Amino acid sequence: MSTLKVFISSTCYDLNTVRDGLRRFINNLGYEPVMSEYADVLYDPRIHTHSSCLEEVKNCDILVLIIGGRFGGKAIGEALSMVDFDKLNEKIKTGVLSDDMNFSITHLEVLKAIEYGIPVYTFIQEDVLNDHKIYEKNKRKPIISEIEFPSIEKQETAKYIFEFINVVRLRNYGNNIFPFRKEADIEDILKKQWASYFQKLIKEQSSNKGEK
Repeated sequence: MSTLKVFISSTCYDLNTVRDGLRRFINNLGYEPVMSEYADVLYDPRIHTHSSCLEEVKNCDILVLIIGGRFGGKAIGEALSMVDFDKLNEKIKTGVLSDDMNFSITHLEVLKAIEYGIPVYTFIQEDVLNDHKIYEKNKRKPIISEIEFPSIEKQETAKYIFEFINVVRLRNYGNNIFPFRKEADIEDILKKQWASYFQKLIKEQSSNKGEK
């Protein structure tokens, strides 16, 4: 019997405690967590590690995205070429995926999941989400370059983190976003969401049988 594979996408070093907790949680559910730091990703020696992560996303059933205050490693050109941006622009509000965006490997993992129609559950640290609201109100004003966002580790990356939040929230569908303070918050929400989704699928299946 196959096992549900759940890809955990986030920066690793600042969110390592959250990631470790989620790994235990997913294992306890009987599912298979896929995390780069645990060698769950097949690192094909013929391609870059970034590209290997994107290849692994395609093999998963669900992606859990965690956004904190760190941008992470900038994605290389080889990995960028693996993402179909034309296809993505059909699924995300026009103009959000702009030419001046910088993408981290975390960003590309999520875009690859969207491209393949893999369900994405997005969790954003509460203070980052609050700073995002300030950014949205001021991003077209000259003052934006003078604003310091306490939740962001390196201020020069703030724009790219906040604009990526816009990419996720402005999807045509599947644009759920959940704020969190601690790892237990993510667990509680995933339990409710997955149980409710499974229940909905069962009811839909029963309804379809009744119509035949």
